Amino acid sequence: MKLITAIIRPVMLDKVVVALEEIENFPGITIIEAEGFGRRLSNRFDDMLNPFKPKKRIEIAANDEMVDEIIAVLRSNAHTGKKGDGIIAVVPVEHAVII
Repeated sequence: MKLITAIIRPVMLDKVVVALEEIENFPGITIIEAEGFGRRLSNRFDDMLNPFKPKKRIEIAANDEMVDEIIAVLRSNAHTGKKGDGIIAVVPVEHAVII
């Protein structure tokens, strides 16, 4: 099992969720409000005052065989082609228990 974490632009969330729901046996999703910044490419005054940009953090715990499909959906539906589209990280889950 893997934990897929994606940081995306808030405006792309609806498109991403609709696409993920189309995956057969999709395991579910958690969405968290987030703020952050990556590599700084701008010296704009407003960016210096508040460098943090609003983001959405998506977390999906999925079986290993679903990971590549979920990543492909995230990449294709969260991509705008602009700097700051986000990042996807995948880490192993040693143990998970449904409450």
